[in-house]
Amino acid sequence: MAAPDARIGKVLDSRYRLVERLAAGGMGVVYRAERIGLARQVAVKFLHRSSAHVPGHRARFEREAAAMSRVTHPNLVSIIDFGSTDGVPYLVMDYHPGMSLRQALKQGSMEGRRAVFVARQILAGIGSAHASGVVHRDLKPGNVLLVGSPGEDLVKILDFGVAKLLEGDGGPSDLSAVAGYVLGTPEYMSPEQARCERIDQRTDIYAVGVLLYEMLTGRLPFQAEGDLAILHKHIEEAPPALRELVPEVSPELEAATMCALEKAPERRWKSAAEFSKALAAVPEGGAALMAGEVAAGAAPARADMTPRALPPRPPPGRVTPPPMDAQPRPRLDTPGMPTVAARPQAMGRVNGATSRARPPRRRPRVLLLVCLILGAAALAGVGYAAMAGAIEWPSWVPWA
Repeated sequence: MAAPDARIGKVLDSRYRLVERLAAGGMGVVYRAERIGLARQVAVKFLHRSSAHVPGHRARFEREAAAMSRVTHPNLVSIIDFGSTDGVPYLVMDYHPGMSLRQALKQGSMEGRRAVFVARQILAGIGSAHASGVVHRDLKPGNVLLVGSPGEDLVKILDFGVAKLLEGDGGPSDLSAVAGYVLGTPEYMSPEQARCERIDQRTDIYAVGVLLYEMLTGRLPFQAEGDLAILHKHIEEAPPALRELVPEVSPELEAATMCALEKAPERRWKSAAEFSKALAAVPEGGAALMAGEVAAGAAPARADMTPRALPPRPPPGRVTPPPMDAQPRPRLDTPGMPTVAARPQAMGRVNGATSRARPPRRRPRVLLLVCLILGAAALAGVGYAAMAGAIEWPSWVPWA
């Protein structure tokens, strides 16, 4: 039986009470905690006590704090606080219950729309980091958290512990180098990263390509025994074609994924935004885009992304009758419905606005009446003039 964790119940800086242990990794351990006085759930990550006095490990942990403090985005886990207790540094972050992408992939490959949806959120998060001068360089399923139900996943990117911080000239800052280490996870490392060459945001784009490939196929693009053999394949070999493994993947999605996996950085997508735009244009990307908008809090839209031809607008002043329904209208005296005595009302659409149809105007009758009145007046005037002798009639007129 494992010994009880001595940290459970401990209060950090009179603010955070540790509640339970969530996970542990090679560099640290993560706890769920409560912010005292606010009843807010947070996550607290400690560096392992054995690594706290190792300069390289402590610098890596501090690099994560520096990187996460520079970036705020809905698809990134935000850092709340940073401190040290008993000589061991810790990070306080937002707490999001969910499962990692690694856990989700244990259930098998993903349907294309969901895979594209998750990939575009990852690209949105790292795109924000790139704009702030941060390259993650350790994207992998264990560092991607999925919050929410399948198909409506909200992505949260974790662990910037090996992030590279770029200064204004594009070069690495002092926090970017840890002597003696090849930073990253071999299965997801770019060729230039494996060769310990200069890296930039296209290293993360390569890793997203590996993640997308794995989500679609359920396997990694490069498999071998031993880290060095895997790195060699990243550098020298081309991955198997996507559609050979999953024929239902569209050619457009295959091309977008394989472009991200190009060996030469200059042949990949230039930015996360460019990669995301390409994914939005693939057949699997339309529904994923709508799901992303809903997950981010935008107003829901129709799921059918096929463009529809709009009916022609009626000319001004004309009343267009509404289309006949395919199904007969229910009777007002249908059982279970209250009987309503009402006269039918003609409805129409005038210039795009619904209104009641006006009764026909009686212009012919009005014009006839006006003509009769004017004719009678003219005859009366002629008769009066004749009686007064003001008109000289021709000799052929009988009454002249």
